[in-house]
Amino acid sequence: MKRTFLCFLVFCFAFSVAGAADLKLVPLDAKLEIINGQVKLTRVGSTITDVITHSCELYSGDLLETLRESKATLVYGDGTTMRLKERTLIEVQPMSIKVFKGKTWYKFTKRGTEFKIETPTLVAGIRGTEFEVAVSSRKKASVSVLAGAVSVNSFAKGKSMLLRPGMATHCEPGCTLVPAYKFNVALKKNEWNSADWQKKSETGTEDLNSLYINHTNLNREYGSDDPRTQDALKKLKDYMKKLEDAKK
Repeated sequence: MKRTFLCFLVFCFAFSVAGAADLKLVPLDAKLEIINGQVKLTRVGSTITDVITHSCELYSGDLLETLRESKATLVYGDGTTMRLKERTLIEVQPMSIKVFKGKTWYKFTKRGTEFKIETPTLVAGIRGTEFEVAVSSRKKASVSVLAGAVSVNSFAKGKSMLLRPGMATHCEPGCTLVPAYKFNVALKKNEWNSADWQKKSETGTEDLNSLYINHTNLNREYGSDDPRTQDALKKLKDYMKKLEDAKK
């Protein structure tokens, strides 16, 4: 009996190892660009999460989460752009994005109508160019269209709708879409102002605030004794000393 059980365990282990070996990373034609702060990256097929501060390539199934006072963009090969505000969690796929929480903005070019944005309560099909998708901590999801058109469906049974510029809708868990309503387009566009989404490297500046945010986020994730936290603290102290020397 013990021998049979041991053989069973060996078989299960071998099967799991073989399955892991067969897992192939599927690269996406999208690149992550961190505008400010840091992003938690969990590679598909892995349970290990890392905090990154630099741009990197992405693979189908990767999980991304922007940390406090952080923001990032995804730029696709055809020019399609996605922006992520702080504390936003998504999963990337070749023809879809899953938004679990946070606020995201999209500007599509040539990806066509097959691309979808999925949330816990609704799905947005792309028929236009510029729109926002937001998901609250209670899983309430909203879609606001700035330009073009977006087709929206709720997971609960109900009619879908086509949103035009200046119109929005939202959906609570277990509910259908609320009737479309107007929102302030100018205010929403100002919220996603392109000038606020330039990389620090492009402007050639590195401010004290960003260094402080990096250290704070790493300290929360890994603790004060972690080498990454200590390195961030050293950079912060070096920058502060540089500012003090400049005043003398």
